[in-house]
Amino acid sequence: MSLTEHTVRLRIADRISISQPTDFVLEAGRPVDRSRMFDPDVSPYCFDFDDGKLFCVSTPDISRATFFYQAQRQHARSVIKVPFAALPEAKASPTLMYSIGRCGSTLLNKAVEAAGVRAVSEPDFYTQAACRQPRDPSLRLVLGRAAQLLPHTLVKLRAECNHAPLLIAGAFRAPRVMYVLRDPVDWAASLRRLSQNTADAGETAATLRALLGALDRLAQHYAVRICYYEDFRNLTERYVNELLAWMGADARVSQTQLAEVAGKDAQEGTVVSRAAVKGVPEDPAFREAFRDAWSKARPVELIDRLHLERL
Repeated sequence: MSLTEHTVRLRIADRISISQPTDFVLEAGRPVDRSRMFDPDVSPYCFDFDDGKLFCVSTPDISRATFFYQAQRQHARSVIKVPFAALPEAKASPTLMYSIGRCGSTLLNKAVEAAGVRAVSEPDFYTQAACRQPRDPSLRLVLGRAAQLLPHTLVKLRAECNHAPLLIAGAFRAPRVMYVLRDPVDWAASLRRLSQNTADAGETAATLRALLGALDRLAQHYAVRICYYEDFRNLTERYVNELLAWMGADARVSQTQLAEVAGKDAQEGTVVSRAAVKGVPEDPAFREAFRDAWSKARPVELIDRLHLERL
């Protein structure tokens, strides 16, 4: 069960693709002690399913990165290959933040982080496991073990993790599960602008319906806390501290700290920042087309059962 460490020679330029072993060109490896995977500069990056190993990367401090997987990819100095059998036992359970995307989940993650709670935004080994085909339930064990190398209280997941929500939640003994939603029309309009006004109204409505299917599966097994962007967009001290208490965290945040978070674009410097879509005009016709498409696609039974009347 020896570990090997490999210097990164080249890296993939794509900033948003799901992390894979082929993202790096590596130098020949050297043996390292098992303790290396626990060093503070090391974090889990992705799985090599064919070889039965977890790829960890050594980086400078990127703990507050807007999107963790992107920072890992950009700043990785070396890759440590860890056999699945060498991973630690899965003992700790985090709070898992699922979402429909474009709904303020990054903002909420930063608000929790401002309280001093260890929160990580979009580590991609979760995404990679969720998107693996065919589905492999045995990944729950290795996913939970890999997560012990990134011991955070809150894990904000990429929207792609909705492909296999129970695979991720089932990797832990007692996870707290939250799901972030947004007004459907505003969500669709945001997605439309991000796509440079190319998103189709019918396809967007079908996407939202599929995302809510993931929420449905989670709600059948966990007491899911629903968070609406409209309730926390102004980042009130009361809302965030109630959320922290639900998470089981002792930390609390002040309104002054939250004002500092609210004063910045939560996704500043990324391809999904406000600046990135600044020149894309609003599309009122799309809003109306989506409103019509959603009125036909709404999963009424699910909405009634989970009391999601805002949708």
